[in-house]
Amino acid sequence: MNNILTLYDMEFKRIYKIFFACLGLLLVANIGATVLSMYNVVRSIALQEGVNKSLDILRGSKGLTYVYHYLINELASMTTFTFAIAILMCLGYALVIWYRDYYSKNKTIAALFMLPQPRFNIYISKLLLIVTLIFLVISFQVLFWFIDLSILKIVLNINNKGFTDVFSTILYNNITLMKLISPSISTFIMIDFLGVILAVVVIFTGVLIQRSYKKLGVFLGIIYIGAVIMLYIFLSGYYGIYTDILLKVHLAYYAVIFAGSMYLSNKLLNKKVYL
Repeated sequence: MNNILTLYDMEFKRIYKIFFACLGLLLVANIGATVLSMYNVVRSIALQEGVNKSLDILRGSKGLTYVYHYLINELASMTTFTFAIAILMCLGYALVIWYRDYYSKNKTIAALFMLPQPRFNIYISKLLLIVTLIFLVISFQVLFWFIDLSILKIVLNINNKGFTDVFSTILYNNITLMKLISPSISTFIMIDFLGVILAVVVIFTGVLIQRSYKKLGVFLGIIYIGAVIMLYIFLSGYYGIYTDILLKVHLAYYAVIFAGSMYLSNKLLNKKVYL
């Protein structure tokens, strides 16, 4: 366990400056989206009602209706885009984290494989890092939504006590966001916890397949990842109308794909992977 944590610490130190800089950009994007959302909604309502553009439109009892019906949706749509990009960047780094070690000047992967410990420890440390980064992005985005709502509350003099509750104000009122960060505990665990871990494991396995079979591995890795995705889509569509069965099917799918990917990755790391 200590060896895994040491490798994890090494990996984190290689990326933390860039990662926190990206979180800073995500915060700036959220604040910018808040300001732009207010401007867009004020302009739209002013044109519809033939009045001057002013934040006063969004103040008062009538203004609160506009805030909930228009402004929150506008803000959620904008921030969903930046949030999705941040998650995709983390998943993209799941590829970079391996290929960087292979193609660095010192060929770091060779040094890592020569350490007196199981090679699978390297896999686990990288997996823990990517999953941690994604969970941090999710956590910080929820915090940033709280900041966004706090800005709106101060600027628009909103006295509604529960306005800054991210779950009730944003997540429950936006279908797109509910698919990314579900307010339902069971769905959150399935998508944002187990789903995240499984996605990273599948990407890692695809990379190791590529590194094990060279040029042919490129196609095999893509086929593997594509097959996993298509199977999930098929099962979701086939059992989608049976909500009581769908959860069990997804759990079985997660368990089989996770166990199979971990087993295959371990075998490839120890038997097939080329340096």
